[in-house]
Formats: sequence, structure tokens, C-alpha cells
Amino acid sequence: MRQLANFAGRFETTATFLSELALINTERFTPPEGTAGEDVVMGGDEDEALTLSSVHQAKGLEWRAVFILWVADGRFPSARSLRDAEGEEEERRLFYVALTRARDELYVCYPLLESDRARQSIIQRPSRFVTEVPRELFEIWDVGEETPLLDASEADETKLIN
Repeated sequence: MRQLANFAGRFETTATFLSELALINTERFTPPEGTAGEDVVMGGDEDEALTLSSVHQAKGLEWRAVFILWVADGRFPSARSLRDAEGEEEERRLFYVALTRARDELYVCYPLLESDRARQSIIQRPSRFVTEVPRELFEIWDVGEETPLLDASEADETKLIN
């Protein structure tokens, strides 16, 4: 989290920070201009809370638990890479690299909804790469906001307030 906070702290507004992240996500061959980050030389110590890395930086490294984010069609593989067969195959190889960085636990994540620039909600589908993995090799978790369970005293207080 500190790495993310340090990276985000270099931007004047949230909008410029998010714009930079969007550029990082869509560039295939070279990093966008003006972006700087540290090279990951080795996996973190067991007591280290979080290591943020691109799939490219993670090649050859391994962690106990790995979360791969934004594994939605149009993001991974990126829309740009889908313009030609070679681009899609390169993204498929990167997906394999990402999957094989986890020693014990692997979480492949994508949002169910995304807001576009006009603030319209768009339903997201998992990446075509996820749908190519045999179903018996993974579990599907639907993580959403749930109403917290109340203990008996809190439940009584809630009834009184309502």
C-alpha cells in the first residue's frame, strides 16, 4: 500500500493519477512517457505486506499469494492487442506468466461493472483467457458488499433506532 501511495503522491489530482494508470494498462511495447517505477529484483520478504508489479516485471519471480487485477475482456487482453493475432498471443503468454507467479494462492479478479467516461455502467465479462481455463481448475467467488452481521445487542439497538 505504501508503494501505491508513494506512486500516487506524485500526481496533483486523482484524475491525472488515474489517467496515468490507464496509460500504463494499455501500453504494449514501451512504457508511457513520464512514468517511473522501481524494478522488482526479487520477491518480498514474508513479512512484507504488498508488492505491486506489472506482469512484465514479475517474470521469473514468485510470491506466496498473487492477485491479478482487471482480468476483463478488453483489459487483459487489452483492446489494442486484439487488433492482430500476434498481439493476442503475446497477451496470452503474459497471462500464463501472471498465473505462474503464485506459489500457494492465486486470485484472478475483474469487476462486474465499470463506469465509462460518460459515467454509464458497463457490464464486464471475464477475459477470454479465463474462459479458456478448464472449469474444474478454479472456484468462482462473487465478492460484493454484504450487510454486516450484527450481534444480538446491536440488532436490538437497530430495532430501536428504526
